Amino acid sequence: MWRRILVPSALACVATAAVASEAEGGGGSSALITPQIGTVFWTVVTFIALAVFLRLVAWKPLLGAIEERERVIRESQDQTRRDRDEAAALLVQHRQILAKARQERLEAVEAGRKDAERLKAEILEDARRQREQTLKQTEAQVETALRQAQGELRAAAADLAVRAASKLVASSLDESAQRRLVEEYLADLERHAGPPGSLPS
Repeated sequence: MWRRILVPSALACVATAAVASEAEGGGGSSALITPQIGTVFWTVVTFIALAVFLRLVAWKPLLGAIEERERVIRESQDQTRRDRDEAAALLVQHRQILAKARQERLEAVEAGRKDAERLKAEILEDARRQREQTLKQTEAQVETALRQAQGELRAAAADLAVRAASKLVASSLDESAQRRLVEEYLADLERHAGPPGSLPS
């Protein structure tokens, strides 16, 4: 880096010395070809002094600032690379979490569907059992009512038969009286039995 700075500076100093010697020689063209030793010497001495001064005073802070700038740029690039890697890792992690959430949602929906089917089957089974139990209770009640009605009908028929027999024995009956007695018996029986197809109360 020093060479890139010193070589152009030296060329500039030589050109300056040539111009100065031309001014001293009265503007002749031979002054450009034949340099003055003193002018060149002091020009080189001045250049070296200026280069040393700049190296001590200006170039160190300038190079330090350039190096600091390069360091900041490198750190910024490294930080950018780290941020990019971290963002890529976060993206992969986010995708994994999203896929897991979707899978859990599907599993929850499937579990809910199975629970609904199981609950539906339980409700239907309970309804079937209750219906069968209700039918059995109704059949038992109907059967009990029929037995009770049959018992009452038998009792009423027996009572009517006893009364008819007692009337028949108590009186001497001719044919018309016997017919009338039988019709009365049948009428009493129908009255106690109720209308056809109904149960006696």
